[in-house]
Amino acid sequence: KDPPCLQRPSLAPPLMMSGQAAHITSWLRDEDRIFAEQDEEQNSEQAERNAKMRELLRGRRQQRRAAPEAAAPEDFMSVKASPSGGGASASSCAPSKGGGGGAPSESRPPWFVERRDLENTVLRLHEELLDFAEFMSHTKSELRARKSWVKTIASACRKLWPDCQVRIFGSFSTGLSLPNGDVDVAVLDVPDGPGHAMKMLADSLLASGEVSWLEMIESAKVPVVKLRQQASGLRADVVFNQPDGIETSKFIRDRCKEYPQMRPLLIFLKYFLLQRGMHETYTGGMGSYLLCNVVLHFLQRHPSKRNPRHYAATTLGHLLFDFLKYYGQEFQYDTKGISVLDGGYTFNKAERSWSSGGWRRGGGGVQLYLESPLGQGVDLGGPCFRMAILKNLFLHALQCLSHLFLTRAGPEASLICPLLLDPNHPVIAGRHSLMAEQPVALPGLPRSSSRLLQEDDDEAVPADAAVVASGHDAEGEAPADDDDDGAAAARKSGGVFLTASNRCSNVLQFFSVSRDRRTPVSRRTALAIFVVRKESRPATESAGEEKVQPVALSMRSHSGDLTTGSASSFPLTLLASTFAFAIASTSALLFKS
Repeated sequence: KDPPCLQRPSLAPPLMMSGQAAHITSWLRDEDRIFAEQDEEQNSEQAERNAKMRELLRGRRQQRRAAPEAAAPEDFMSVKASPSGGGASASSCAPSKGGGGGAPSESRPPWFVERRDLENTVLRLHEELLDFAEFMSHTKSELRARKSWVKTIASACRKLWPDCQVRIFGSFSTGLSLPNGDVDVAVLDVPDGPGHAMKMLADSLLASGEVSWLEMIESAKVPVVKLRQQASGLRADVVFNQPDGIETSKFIRDRCKEYPQMRPLLIFLKYFLLQRGMHETYTGGMGSYLLCNVVLHFLQRHPSKRNPRHYAATTLGHLLFDFLKYYGQEFQYDTKGISVLDGGYTFNKAERSWSSGGWRRGGGGVQLYLESPLGQGVDLGGPCFRMAILKNLFLHALQCLSHLFLTRAGPEASLICPLLLDPNHPVIAGRHSLMAEQPVALPGLPRSSSRLLQEDDDEAVPADAAVVASGHDAEGEAPADDDDDGAAAARKSGGVFLTASNRCSNVLQFFSVSRDRRTPVSRRTALAIFVVRKESRPATESAGEEKVQPVALSMRSHSGDLTTGSASSFPLTLLASTFAFAIASTSALLFKS
């Protein structure tokens, strides 16, 4: 015990025995003696509670001593290397491009090559990013399949519009496409409107059995028809009379030649966003074109651009780390905007007032402003209204890389899996089995031959692909078609062209079957369904007598007569057909009920 001079005085009065309490209360007044007795009762109750609490604590300590020691908590950033019996090495093994193989482990994805001779973690990250880009590149068979798919679309377009031009654009033309990516096709010099043109093309491909699924989006800023090939499962987005995509693709190809490090960085970042559902523009993510400009601006502003010695010592590992740090931590989204023109620079976005086309959602938060290199005053970052989430993703990836660099992760495990990428994702796990034959769209339609995947042509599609197919064949003449005269007359008059085979009825039948089978058809697709008016005639009537009577509409307003002419006969025919189809559907439902 401490000496009396060091002992602290007790703040509470000591407990008193019953005799002491009687001696003390002998001189108290009667009304004060009652309070003293109450205090004595409370003190005794508190002493009992304290004794019970001490017993509980003593029992808890005894239980802990008797229980076995628990294992230490595992670090959430730790990566366990899979047991590799005879693991791959840089000198004896390379990433396999053939199919097969079991499910990849989390730390040893299919492209992984163990490099024990490289002690520097950043250099190993550089090599792994190159391996990943090579693993994701299209093989010769995949290039042949995509080339044949484009030729199929071009052939159908030439039959409908002999003077049209078909060009590819987008990620496939720039060499930045992922294995599951679609092919972007632009059909130019089409005399019809986009809505009519996409319906005619869709019906032609359905009739020939080339597609197993389609979706028409007429309400988009750029109307597009999405197709899926029946023979290979490849997808395509077809637009009409929209040359802007060709110009943007040429711009990206030129920048990739100027900055060779762009391609492996973009392929990794595109897949990084794909696995997190942040790669689509219409969902608020960062689309391919916006991501290309974001990476381009980063490379333009990087210190290695201005210092040759620094450039020679910079690897892809350094660039990826600096990119994540720049957009996840350093960039000032609230005050700065981005431009990739004139070598790249940032500007005060308060000095410019842009129209983002209504894409901005919410007044505050993290918003990216990026000036379009091909259209001044156009904000490419407007659709990316989930930039706050993207910033947090970049920051988290930066922390993961920092952990790997600081702990000097060993060469027996991947540096980008599983912290940054999931090797069990379907695109990675089924990398070499993504192309597969699809079921036919409609019962009774011809099945497209798998000849598209068996061509002997080993020529790859060039990265700077120009015109894939023009409006004429090799001899300079358009392919013959029995219905060309009637189609040309219908296009000139603005009417609807129907042949004996009811060419324009396949699309309606396709969507009806899709709804009956409960296949996923989005609301946008349902709104895009067009109904072609079919004349009711006896079964014995010949095909040559089939005609379409245009519908005329006369209206009178306070300003005069409004009478539609021949140019409006086609929309009015569709409108009347839509009403007739609605009446028939309603009658069928009432009869069924």
